[in-house]
Amino acid sequence: MTKASAGGDAADRDLLGRLDGVRFRPVFIMGSARSGTSVLYRLLAMTERFNYVTAYHLVEHDSLLFDQVSGTTEHAKQQLLERFRELGIAGARFDGVEVSPDFPEEYGFHLGPRQQLTPRTLPAFLELCRKVQLTSGRDRPLLLKNPWDSCGFMYIKDVLPESRFIFIHRNPADVVASMLEGMRALLGDRNAYHALLARFYDRLMEKPLRRSLARLLLSSRFGLGVRLVAWQVMRTARYFVDNVRLLPETAYISIRYEDLCREPGTVIEKVLGFLQVPPNHDVRYQDFIRTRKRRPVADEDGDPAAILRRLELKPYLAYCGYEAK
Repeated sequence: MTKASAGGDAADRDLLGRLDGVRFRPVFIMGSARSGTSVLYRLLAMTERFNYVTAYHLVEHDSLLFDQVSGTTEHAKQQLLERFRELGIAGARFDGVEVSPDFPEEYGFHLGPRQQLTPRTLPAFLELCRKVQLTSGRDRPLLLKNPWDSCGFMYIKDVLPESRFIFIHRNPADVVASMLEGMRALLGDRNAYHALLARFYDRLMEKPLRRSLARLLLSSRFGLGVRLVAWQVMRTARYFVDNVRLLPETAYISIRYEDLCREPGTVIEKVLGFLQVPPNHDVRYQDFIRTRKRRPVADEDGDPAAILRRLELKPYLAYCGYEAK
């Protein structure tokens, strides 16, 4: 039986019973977008000590079980790679790493436009996690990453009590500059890879009026863009400071992006030790760190550091050991 004859996008419908009783041990990477979550995710994935969500899992989420049962998983990945080639995605590099069907990705793309775990999106999230755990073939912790849930880790701990968290921090002024640059790039030219993962983004890029409004909100006009992004970064930082003390110390670890870039091997081993996962000394983590000089925020945007100072982030800066810029 082929995937098409099994129902195409609903190929897993008659196989969902296989998920009954499947358990997973969630480990969430938490931090603002552009705070280093992606770098940390990829480095931890390279240890081969975790199961994790990939581009293949997200694009083919309705046929993961069918592919496994029929022995066509690798064929499905090859087909996805061909689709990448047709879209001009194959061979593209993201922060120095080539995009492929096995590329570690954010589960948030599976949750709709808000990309957040809520009571409404929880069932779809749990189904995806159980599929990834079952089809990965090994009983390893499930590594998960979605920056947009960084303001909701207490809800996650409530619905998934076994969850453990790796918080990654970066100087907020640098996060604002990086996030603003990234969001403007997404709204400038259509990103085929992002459009494949996020239907809401694809639809937005096809509607000129809505796209223009989004670009206006992130523009330098009246300092709108930097203030909007700074508010989001401030919101995440404040939520962390207000709530992290409510977690048991055995449930989380905090690291800094700057330390990860400077001594990746030391930081990764610290994280693995916290999770009680054996290290992998065969990985040369430093080889996968790509630092680049970021263009400063344009003068018309205003000074991110000055804006953040007005937003009263002193408790967060003190927690992380940052000096206000």
